[in-house]
Amino acid sequence: MSENIILKAENITKSFYGNKVLDNVQIALKPGKVHALCGENGAGKSTLLKIITGLYTKDSGSIYMDGKEITVNNVDDAKKYGIHVVPQEMQMARHLTVAENIFLGNPPKNKFGFVDWKAMNKRAAEVKAMLGKHGEKINIHDVAGDLGMGAWQLIEIMRAFAGETPRVIAFDEPTSSLSDSEVEALFALINDLRDRGVAIVYVTHRMKEIFQLSDEISVFRDGKYVGSRLTAETTNDDLVAMMIGRGLNLYGEKKDRKYIQDEIALEVKNFSHGKDYQNVNLYVRKGEILGMYGLVGAGRTEFVRGLFGADPKDSGTVLVGGKEVKINHPRKAIKAGIGLATENRREEGLMLRASLKWNLSMTNFPAIMNKLGLLNLKKEKAYAEKGMQIFRVKATGYDMEAGGLSGGNQQKVVLSKWVMADCDVLIVDEPTRGIDVGAKAEVYASLRQLAEQGKAIIMVSSELPEILGVSDRIIVMCEGKVTAEMQNDDLTEEDVIKYAFSN
Repeated sequence: MSENIILKAENITKSFYGNKVLDNVQIALKPGKVHALCGENGAGKSTLLKIITGLYTKDSGSIYMDGKEITVNNVDDAKKYGIHVVPQEMQMARHLTVAENIFLGNPPKNKFGFVDWKAMNKRAAEVKAMLGKHGEKINIHDVAGDLGMGAWQLIEIMRAFAGETPRVIAFDEPTSSLSDSEVEALFALINDLRDRGVAIVYVTHRMKEIFQLSDEISVFRDGKYVGSRLTAETTNDDLVAMMIGRGLNLYGEKKDRKYIQDEIALEVKNFSHGKDYQNVNLYVRKGEILGMYGLVGAGRTEFVRGLFGADPKDSGTVLVGGKEVKINHPRKAIKAGIGLATENRREEGLMLRASLKWNLSMTNFPAIMNKLGLLNLKKEKAYAEKGMQIFRVKATGYDMEAGGLSGGNQQKVVLSKWVMADCDVLIVDEPTRGIDVGAKAEVYASLRQLAEQGKAIIMVSSELPEILGVSDRIIVMCEGKVTAEMQNDDLTEEDVIKYAFSN
């Protein structure tokens, strides 16, 4: 590879509470190149990004800019060298305007020490203009809380342009919460930044994006550097083997449908709620995985939240095991044997300040109580250990706070929580969003195992390969309505996606 390098990190080591999360890793970034940083959850990717961009300090190792060693002790140090990050969990002051968010913490001031609003808005407009066509839809006077995730990413990028000219921009799982059109716009912007000579670091678990966008790839595994390759000289199988140390059949063997029973576990009739979804009818048998596919705005998430009682519905009937049940609250859904692993794990799936023990057991307290109804500490610990083993959650222990886990490991805890709750019907909304390829295989295998045990699974996913690889039967939604129901027998992506668009 060429030695035309902007930033180089060598022998970077970092430990937390005696746990070494980075062990002599390295990366070299070049101007006008997109460098994908790959690895399973807990491999150390985000930790290295935080060290390069000043959010963490390294324990040892060296960082070089243009061949000269630099010190990056904080974010201001990084910005001084033109190094910026667009984080996965963006920090946005929702009640402030776009302009105020661009200069958050460092607004232009007048000679009296007060915020110079006129100067700030003028400078914000100049920064927006630097993005050209990519910033046209953004109004600097709009309130950030009224905008979507795509606009928030643009604000983060404008923050980079507000100071020193950006030379390195790191993106951490940037598409995990974006619509297809927002992803397309982001890729166009990244390509534009590449053309301007900016070095891009791109972290994602989506293999398609790695090969679509990147020029070079570096792989970490268990906190160690595995190697770097040119993307054009790397296959999907090569990359998976580097990431997990072995080959991988992602979806496993096609499930033997002898496990699908005739008995219907859950049936929904005439479910409606305003414009979100209208007259949805579906059923799922014991032992069956029912996939629900649709584009953003199709109403899938709104429907399953209404089914679980998390959001209200206008009308509809739910039958569990052939008997009608009234569900207007998640507690009643759980009592009826229905679980929901939500799409938004941080705000709805976890108590971030609580321990993993608490998070794993909160849906099934009877399993950790003694005969007197009191907490049995021995049962609680055993329960938590088992829950962490199901998806190989990487943590310092079951007393660790959920908020301290990586995004992928948080997702594993959410799924484990519901698997451990022993629901008869499990709804999983985007179950593999933000998790690595090895963890995805574990999730798919676990869903199949649950189905083989007689559980009924409803899987909502916006990834067609996932829908086709895992589901036994597929429901397609468009603009709040079911447009197709298909048995998954040798279907192609074209067979499914044509029903996801309105006529």
